[in-house]
Amino acid sequence: MPIYPRPAWALCALLAGCTLGPERPPGSTVPLPVSHPDAMAEQGLDQWWQLYRDPGLNAAVQEALSQNRDLRMAAANLLQARALLRETDTLRQPSTQVTARAGYGSTADDQLEAALQDSQHIRTGSRYGVGLDVQWEADLFGRLHGLADAARADAEAARAAEDGLRVVVAAETTRAWLQACSYGQRLQVAGESLALVEQGRTLSARLYRAGAAVTLDVVRAEGLVGQVQASLPPLQAGRQRALAELAVLLGRPPGDAPAAAQACHQAPRLGSPMPQSDALAMLRRRPDVSQAERRLAAATARIGVARADLYPRVSLGAGVFTSAHHPAGFDDRDASVWQLGPLLSWSLPNLNAARARIAQASAGESAALADFDRSILAALKEQQQALSDYQAALQRQQALHLAAERDHQALRLAGLARAAGASTALDYLDAQRTDVRTRAAAAQADAAVIDTQVLVFKALGGGWRSAPPIVLPQPSRAAANPFPRTPNEPLQ
Repeated sequence: MPIYPRPAWALCALLAGCTLGPERPPGSTVPLPVSHPDAMAEQGLDQWWQLYRDPGLNAAVQEALSQNRDLRMAAANLLQARALLRETDTLRQPSTQVTARAGYGSTADDQLEAALQDSQHIRTGSRYGVGLDVQWEADLFGRLHGLADAARADAEAARAAEDGLRVVVAAETTRAWLQACSYGQRLQVAGESLALVEQGRTLSARLYRAGAAVTLDVVRAEGLVGQVQASLPPLQAGRQRALAELAVLLGRPPGDAPAAAQACHQAPRLGSPMPQSDALAMLRRRPDVSQAERRLAAATARIGVARADLYPRVSLGAGVFTSAHHPAGFDDRDASVWQLGPLLSWSLPNLNAARARIAQASAGESAALADFDRSILAALKEQQQALSDYQAALQRQQALHLAAERDHQALRLAGLARAAGASTALDYLDAQRTDVRTRAAAAQADAAVIDTQVLVFKALGGGWRSAPPIVLPQPSRAAANPFPRTPNEPLQ
């Protein structure tokens, strides 16, 4: 339906001014969960990595939160959004323009001077002029107010994006640190297993030379040693990958991981129970949900800006301009002209462009609402999946550790039985193989528990409220460019 100006809007404008857009953004169409305050125990979520009680990890996360390069980019984007907000706020203030000119020839002032003197001769020569214009737009229909609201919501969305990146950086730094320790632990387990199977291979070879074993026993023992040796390079590569990831998260070169992380061979465990969080409190804490909500608020404010284009813009202005043949003539009474009064600007009768902008803004609000709903559903899904995966990882860890204990006991009994001649070399080799496999699986289960723990903390949205300030260095232009390029060199 076409939208036309109504007398009510004019009356509103004459009385106090008004905003034509919606008063508030629409609410989410997703049914929000019910809050259960009695079930909440969120202590420790602000700095949840401290629950591992590892001073080296705590220092690494603090360094990452202040030095990470992605965070620096987010901080710069926030500064840009805040500067844009300040620029938008200045639109409500009077604007001034000072002009000065000098030239030779005939100007409109010379033509006016000849007309006033009823002369056919238009002067040609030097002409100097200075002027001052002041204008202030009366925000009768809320256009400037809507622009300011949209810019403010955009700045708040940029702040939420920075907070969301803090959550990611804290989680990924903790994960990289714990993975490096976990790989070190798994390398120790593999090393112990390798020493055990090498002892078995030596024993098989000794028995073979004594005539108490066959060639098959020696070959199988050597094959088991080869299997354990083959498991070492992937673990070493995984550890180096985790250390490189950690270094880059800290804003360092990949080979400059902290010495404490390089020396860690035992993954720390949580010193306190996993914090529980109410679903509604989690949504309020998640920066990505807040970012989507602020984007929705900005889209709603732009509807009012678009609707204001249906009505005239009224500006109050004043100006003075002085023109003379020589700067000494600026004091002459007839050298200056001035004006004071309102300025009306309206695109009537062609309002189709304004209606198209209104339709664009309305569609943008619908898209922002859908994104807001999506962020809520994604947050609820991530929390549920992370908690489910964590419980499953805990159960698997407990079962594998129990199996590893029993298989290690079986290996000890198989060694005693073999020494007493009550079992064959094949039985002992099978017990060794089983022990190696279950110990490796138990160590991998420990790493999986660590990963799921970090995912839970990340899904809960902790780690940004008490974060240190991001360090933005001053750009240095004196250093040599490591990627020199001549001005006329074509881009590839």
